[in-house]
Amino acid sequence: EIDKFSKSLIFGVGYGGTIGGLGTLIGTPPNIILAAIVNELFGVEISFAGWLMFAFPVVVTLLVIGWVMLTRFIYPIKLAKLPGGRALIRKEKEALGRITFEEKAVLGVFLFAAFFWITRSFLWQGQILTIPGINDTMIAITAAVALFLIPSPNKGGCLLGWDVAKDVPWGILLLFGGGLAIAAGFGSSGLASWIGGQMSVLESVNFLLVILLATGMVLFLTEITSNTATATMILPVLASLALALDIHPFVLMVPAAMAANCAFMLPVGTPPNAIIFSTGKIKIIEMVRNGFWLNIIAMLLIVAAVYFLLPMLWGVDLTTYPDAFRD
Repeated sequence: EIDKFSKSLIFGVGYGGTIGGLGTLIGTPPNIILAAIVNELFGVEISFAGWLMFAFPVVVTLLVIGWVMLTRFIYPIKLAKLPGGRALIRKEKEALGRITFEEKAVLGVFLFAAFFWITRSFLWQGQILTIPGINDTMIAITAAVALFLIPSPNKGGCLLGWDVAKDVPWGILLLFGGGLAIAAGFGSSGLASWIGGQMSVLESVNFLLVILLATGMVLFLTEITSNTATATMILPVLASLALALDIHPFVLMVPAAMAANCAFMLPVGTPPNAIIFSTGKIKIIEMVRNGFWLNIIAMLLIVAAVYFLLPMLWGVDLTTYPDAFRD
């Protein structure tokens, strides 16, 4: 029973990290890549609040399904109480010590950023007060600058210093920029039109089947490739495919971006998967077996969310390519 509990706990933490990343634009790279490419290609902004409203139900549903899978079917647990659990938790809590000023300050900055991200689109752009130039990027930069300005009485200097800034993973930022360049190149070079012509054979395929195939392709591709690279490569292609099929680009791009983060089978799929395997308690075959079914469930859930929630929450017509996007 203890072995089952430990395995379900390890998988639960790993799966929770992956699933939770779907919920916000900053939760995982494919989400923010989607927002950037949509803005680059179509001049349309996917707001933090807009994405949260759409993705949050998916996250909650997938978390519940994952919990049921782990605790009821894969590793059924009959333990009513974990021996020594309370004492262990109390010991770890005491080891943390009292919350410091620095921790309170970082929490405050985070809450500031989260509040403005969530409320920007319906509070601070004319409804209550107009803040010129406010957008999700500006909010993030303001929060980051604040961390470099707030003094740290315990360690001296400020909360963040150049020693942290110089370690920013610039490679990821350059990859983002490369994705935007690829997206722009698709249109300016005529490649988008060419791809659209080649994909015209799919016009006779059922609408839902196209979404399912695109989502499934990305989901299983990201098991063996970087989710960031997958999103960067695939999203511009799907935008061109949507034009060829005369359907809304969001129908293919949104589920693909979400699927790029839903790799549950292999250690190389996502960082949480690597952490699961690195514990030494989980075998590859267990990851593949458990993750396969969660992959299938995630794929079906994402497609259902796009089909039913997207038109209602974002006000888009899934079956038509908008004229405004053709320019």
